[in-house]
Amino acid sequence: MDLKTHLMTRIALIAALCLALAAGYVLWAGEREMRRSSNRVLDVVTGQLQAQLVRISAGFDRPDRFPYLDPFIESGFLGGFCVRFADSEGRLAQSSCSGSGREKEIPAWFAAVYRAVFSPGQELVREISWRGKPYGRVSVAVNAEGQIAQAWHDLGVLLGLTAITVLSVCMLVYFAITRALRPTRTILSGFERLEHGDLSVRLPELEPIELQKISAGFNRLAASLEQSIAERAELTRKLVNVQEEERRYLARELHDEFGQCLAAINAVAASVTQTAEQERSSLVSEGEKLSRIAGHMMVALRSMLNRLRPPGIDELGLVESIEGLVAEYGSRGTQVQLDANGNFGRLSETITVSVFRIVQECLTNVSKHSGATRAKVRLEWSEPAQSEPGQCSIDVTVEDDGRADDLSFVRNPGMGLLGIRERVAALGGQLTLRTRESRGLVVHARIPVVAAS
Repeated sequence: MDLKTHLMTRIALIAALCLALAAGYVLWAGEREMRRSSNRVLDVVTGQLQAQLVRISAGFDRPDRFPYLDPFIESGFLGGFCVRFADSEGRLAQSSCSGSGREKEIPAWFAAVYRAVFSPGQELVREISWRGKPYGRVSVAVNAEGQIAQAWHDLGVLLGLTAITVLSVCMLVYFAITRALRPTRTILSGFERLEHGDLSVRLPELEPIELQKISAGFNRLAASLEQSIAERAELTRKLVNVQEEERRYLARELHDEFGQCLAAINAVAASVTQTAEQERSSLVSEGEKLSRIAGHMMVALRSMLNRLRPPGIDELGLVESIEGLVAEYGSRGTQVQLDANGNFGRLSETITVSVFRIVQECLTNVSKHSGATRAKVRLEWSEPAQSEPGQCSIDVTVEDDGRADDLSFVRNPGMGLLGIRERVAALGGQLTLRTRESRGLVVHARIPVVAAS
């Protein structure tokens, strides 16, 4: 639930609560007013009957006309009320009961609730006497159906006015909230760009003050992250360069020192073997054994030199070096295909070596851990977009048909994956891993480069 819906729901619930309280108050106030009206009618009717007794006592009226309430009945003064007069012996002498005309409009559920809460139609009784002689009792009660109908009418008016008011307020509040929360789209957009690695994003000054503080905090966080990532990337680049320099140095020393020594040992072993054959000595087998050991050491040294610094990187270039790598891993039982599109001769040595190492590490993982039978390496050069002139990129993709069906290993990566991440981060690129629709893993790295002029 978004913030606008949450706030509008709260406002609607509060409005409903206020409406319920207002409805209860209106019904209670209406019931009190009905009681006051009953008392006023009772006072008027009692006064009229008392005045008639005075006139009868003075000889101005006939006793057989008592009680005389026709003027009240004809004038409609008793509309909505039930008035009854019983003589001193309890016989009903006169009765008048009229409704309000709205009884048919009352819903049954409302009438039942109102009767349960307020008990409408209760009678008010008063004794009529003159000079100590009782003449009877007069009772006044509100017509129950009329009282319920009046309450329903009042409640309907209240509900109508309240509905219009609440709807108007909700609309005004909705537009006000929408306008106040409009800057949150900018904030969310900034977080999305930050999530996708755009550390240069900054938020403008926003209103109100709370959002302005969030904007300032976001900008400080983005600046701190940008600086930290830049420093880390620079450190990683230096470490990678130092590592490659060490590998180059070790490869050169192994080639110059161990290679020459092994060649000398092999030559001496061949000379010893030849001399022993001429003299028919028993050292022939020892010389041949020494030659085989020297040859095995030469093969191992050559493989080690290829791992440390493949000669193709310096002499042949990136694509040719990866072709040799593909052929090497293909000879180990995994069918590897290379697809290269673009001119990669414009790359700097750092990017060339890094791309080669990324592919090398991916193929090593494919060979050792995936159990794949096929793998594919794709290199693609992307020209700069018009919005970013001069900014090219290299897409490196390695996919296999191994047994990877999820990315659970990403939470606890090995040194190989960590090394790939560090190299890609050092070059300011992005690394994504996903599983294939059938089975297998896809490793994709996008590395930005500056196009050569």
